[in-house]
Amino acid sequence: MPSQFTTVGFVGAGRMATALALGLTKAGYQVGSVSSRSAASAQALAQKVPGCQAITHPADVLKRCDVAFLTIPDDAMASMAGALPWRAGQAAVHCSGALSLDVLSAARDRGALVGALHSLQTFATQDASTYRLVGVTFAIEGDGDMGRWLEEAVRRLGGYSVSIAAQDRPLYHAAAVMSCGYVATLLESACALWEAMGFSREEAVKALLPLTRGTLDNVESQGARNAATGPIVRGDMGTVRGHLAALAARAPAVVPLYCQAGLDMVALAQERGSIGTEQARGMRQLLRSYLAQATNDLSGSERPQVAAALDRH
Repeated sequence: MPSQFTTVGFVGAGRMATALALGLTKAGYQVGSVSSRSAASAQALAQKVPGCQAITHPADVLKRCDVAFLTIPDDAMASMAGALPWRAGQAAVHCSGALSLDVLSAARDRGALVGALHSLQTFATQDASTYRLVGVTFAIEGDGDMGRWLEEAVRRLGGYSVSIAAQDRPLYHAAAVMSCGYVATLLESACALWEAMGFSREEAVKALLPLTRGTLDNVESQGARNAATGPIVRGDMGTVRGHLAALAARAPAVVPLYCQAGLDMVALAQERGSIGTEQARGMRQLLRSYLAQATNDLSGSERPQVAAALDRH
């Protein structure tokens, strides 16, 4: 591990920065400075980390640290890296899941080692007591000694490190989004159906969360393919037809989501052997017919996207 990398700073003071700063501090690293577009955000993070100072200008963070983590939006990464006064022997680390090290080329050109560290974890609230890094997988990448430093940092954080090739990072990040944000989106739609029946959002969440948690437990113990249950897996065409008719009448905005997920589930069920070729064909025809009708009801700009979904199945 490079002996010169002893102090850490953060450019950006959001939830990701807070989680990492607290985790690194607990792991024995010295987090000495943080800056943010919002002075209040920088101050709030600094107050949580012993010995950390809120700094007005990002350039001053670099003067005070050996390793600078850029915890800022992806679209701002390249311009920020180009604007900062990196020095030889310093390290620049971005925390994006989707970007390669090329986004830090300006720092590399000035002599800094560059790296990437992204945690496969969600930080949905401002309550830092809920942040968990132990047991989390981190995607890391780094030039030479920086890669080894990041691997050691992940180990001390209690996580697991994986290396993701530059060309695979968009796939890696898409998988993360589907496993987190898309799950929340599906549950949001499910809650909306309960509201359509006259229940409150709180009642919907109370009812649906145990089902979701049970499913996730089954995914962990049996794998995602074997954890899938429901009428498509059982080949219950009548039940699926009833779902679609009710959704089309009372929640038409949910029809494309239901159909697209259903088409993928048909493929899964067929691969698993729980439905036969003819059942799968009939289920696809039913789902595609409703998806096609939903396409006709969408605006022109959205139709090609749904048509492409039909073509895939």
